[in-house]
Amino acid sequence: MKKNSQIHIFLETELKEKLEKQAQEENLTLSEFCRKKLKNNSQLDKIETILEKILKKLDFIEESRLYKSKNLEGIDIINKVPLNHSKV
Repeated sequence: MKKNSQIHIFLETELKEKLEKQAQEENLTLSEFCRKKLKNNSQLDKIETILEKILKKLDFIEESRLYKSKNLEGIDIINKVPLNHSKV
């Protein structure tokens, strides 16, 4: 992958040392390690967003099924009132 952008950040010394230690454990430079972490986090964010959308759709489907199964008999589904009562 072509590296054509730069980023400059300020870190607490303790955090920088922690990142350097983790990079060393993986035999990577600090820059390579940070790029790897940023890329992985970006992918995780995308996965989380997709999962949230799926879960919302599943909740909607489940709520719709529950509503229909519980309220199908004796309910005016459009107005959400019992058929023998008028809307207020």
